[in-house]
Amino acid sequence: MSVADLPSRSADAFRQALGADAVSDDLARRILLSQDIWKAGESIAELVVTPRDTAALSRAVAEATGRKMAVAVRGGGMSYTTGYVPGPTPTVMIDLTQMDRVLEVNAADMTVTVEAGCTWKTLYETLKPLGLRTPFWGPLSGISSTIGGGLSQLNAIFGAGHYGTTSESVIGVAVVLADGQVLRTGAAGQGPHPFYRHYGPDLTGLFCGDAGAFGVKAEITLRLIRTPAFEDCVSFAFAEAKGLFEAGAEITRAGITCELIGFDPALADVRVRRASILSGVMAMGQVVKGATSLAKGMKDAFKMAVAGRGFLSESEWSLHLVAEGRSQAAVAADIAEVRRIALAVGGRETEATIPRVIRAQPFTPLNNILGPDGERWVPVHGIVALSQAQACRQAIEALFASLADRFEAAGVYTGMMLTTLSTNAFLIEPVFFWPEARRELHDATVDPGMLAKLRKHPENPEATALVAEARRGVVAVFETFGAAHFQVGRTYPWLASRDAASQAIARSLKAAVDPEGRLNPGGLGL
Repeated sequence: MSVADLPSRSADAFRQALGADAVSDDLARRILLSQDIWKAGESIAELVVTPRDTAALSRAVAEATGRKMAVAVRGGGMSYTTGYVPGPTPTVMIDLTQMDRVLEVNAADMTVTVEAGCTWKTLYETLKPLGLRTPFWGPLSGISSTIGGGLSQLNAIFGAGHYGTTSESVIGVAVVLADGQVLRTGAAGQGPHPFYRHYGPDLTGLFCGDAGAFGVKAEITLRLIRTPAFEDCVSFAFAEAKGLFEAGAEITRAGITCELIGFDPALADVRVRRASILSGVMAMGQVVKGATSLAKGMKDAFKMAVAGRGFLSESEWSLHLVAEGRSQAAVAADIAEVRRIALAVGGRETEATIPRVIRAQPFTPLNNILGPDGERWVPVHGIVALSQAQACRQAIEALFASLADRFEAAGVYTGMMLTTLSTNAFLIEPVFFWPEARRELHDATVDPGMLAKLRKHPENPEATALVAEARRGVVAVFETFGAAHFQVGRTYPWLASRDAASQAIARSLKAAVDPEGRLNPGGLGL
């Protein structure tokens, strides 16, 4: 049977339950939503269902599991760990992008409740005029990444230096279980005011980082904070990685930056090559617009213009940091301490163009899911203890050195991004670029104007197999350092890494919430 002949035998039943406009068996749409950045699924979803509220989502899940179909849930589609793609079982793909509302901003109780398909960008822009923000406020992909996806997979970057990952800003969730029941956690479990997370055992945590294996997120309540009134940025270059890692670890221990982002020389070069003159001009405009005062904004934009793109040499590692606070003096003190730490280990202060642009334009189009010459791109990452980060980085570099000849022959090259979480974790993210044909997801995500400028590569299964081998090797390195991982999907060996008691409890929980294993089969290794 060809792909075009795949049956949509349940389409009518879903249309009756949800309405005709909420169900699609269009082949092109099914193909698009059945792949992530890294891979396409083993099969193509038989149906795409697009619920518009929690009640409709509940009916969709119950209809699918009642028909012995698997349920996969897709938000922004930015998984790179085959996090939601269909396996061999006939699958209903639930597209949450129409459940995208901010349901309530409660400034009195300092909470905000959103539907799971709401993007981080939508939430940020809704709260900004009110002078409010969530503590953790999104990943770099927040223009399309959803808050439900962030809770299922966990995130880093904005606010993470002070507040950790997504789940550490969450108060409670409404989750649809496999039979369609809606479970509400935290204070919302006993009343209309979801103001607090803890009352007895914390059920909220079960649905954080679960890869969608325990339930389908419907609504999420997060804490609010008042947006810090002051911020400043600073950047440093390091001749060697050693100094950057020492500085990054000590700055993290001090808890003085809300964002810390590092690049190896290769990845910094990719970012510069990918940027256009137009985007640089637009970025300077956003820096002026977003500054705490016009004078400061003009000053920062002028310094960016003078620095241009030559503030880093081709061989330097770079570290980019943001401090924020309630007073200018407090922010200045934090920046002064960052300088002291970085300069003491050989850092060279450079113009803070990168953090200023990132802060001014936090959620930009996702053109970086392809390389600067149209190459395919995929990351892999691990989160390690601060004391282990340096040795872990060295082990990854040794692995890449052992593959260097094969990489060169296949046209594979790598980069490395770094960030930190709260005061106790270092995230290391190697990325791979290689010549390979792009897929429907890339065409649908990258800006059309940018896409038209990029080279189209032919199919290259040999190079892709080498990247897959190298990714497995990096994961193995991370495991020797006891690493944790976000976005577990079907890539990281979460279940296998647990002790026997933890495995038993995880399987028991899965049996309680999804007894037939219909929710994202294979997620978390379950």
